Amino acid sequence: MLRLSRTFTRLPKACVSSRLNTSRRMATSIAQSTSWKANAGKHVTLTALGAGLTTAGYLAFSNPVYSEAPAYAGTVEDPATNLVFPINLYTDNEWKRLIGLGVRAVTFINMNVYVVGMYMKGEDIGELRKLDGWKNFDKSKFLQDTGLAEQFLDQPYALSIRLVPTRATNTQHLRDGFLRLLMQRMKDQDMSEDEEREVLKAIQEFKSNFVSMRVKKDSEFIFTKTKEGGLKLVYEGKDFGTVQNPWLAKNFFMAYLNPKAPSSEAALHDIADGFERLMKEN
Repeated sequence: MLRLSRTFTRLPKACVSSRLNTSRRMATSIAQSTSWKANAGKHVTLTALGAGLTTAGYLAFSNPVYSEAPAYAGTVEDPATNLVFPINLYTDNEWKRLIGLGVRAVTFINMNVYVVGMYMKGEDIGELRKLDGWKNFDKSKFLQDTGLAEQFLDQPYALSIRLVPTRATNTQHLRDGFLRLLMQRMKDQDMSEDEEREVLKAIQEFKSNFVSMRVKKDSEFIFTKTKEGGLKLVYEGKDFGTVQNPWLAKNFFMAYLNPKAPSSEAALHDIADGFERLMKEN
């Protein structure tokens, strides 16, 4: 659950195997070693993603660089890490409200990687209450299947994920984790050859937006699913580009809302609690 923290006085700163040979070259550019296998003629299986995508990437933290956590007016605290998140986030010249947050952890080595919080605009919360299935929101249903989350992400809402590393790292490690998630979601879905090609192109563009650099502990990434269906990346207030691909934007967020294999179990449950509260507000 979220725990209200002390109030700060400073406001936040404005922050697709491929079954065609032609697709293989594109896939190779994303993963160093990737094999494709047909499953019932439709599924794509990726069996290796290169040395940079291994679990060891999480362990390769070196040369720590620390910075002060940003201070905001009105915050909540993640109980696992004590990191504070703003209740209201100002990004893309608009305010968004916190739905829920939680830590992503590598449990078998007992290490927290980052804390993630999801935000949406107040007026979109009002519109969400009007949708069938959301008028009488059922948290248990939200946590059992993907229907409500899929419906939510299909709406033209501007949504943001604020991600804060719990330790010093670099963009390559974070990027490789995101690529694993996106590749897994791609593998699990039925796609035409054209769709596969377009998705791989978008993933490649997303990958290229991660400029190689060190990432400070407690620094801030903002990933935004735009109203038009793009995925925008901002780090410490600097815009690193937007990939205009609805599949990419939706599935990046779905990685955190998928009850079968969420990137953060804590975040999923806290987001479900947040939706339950917000759907009951007048």
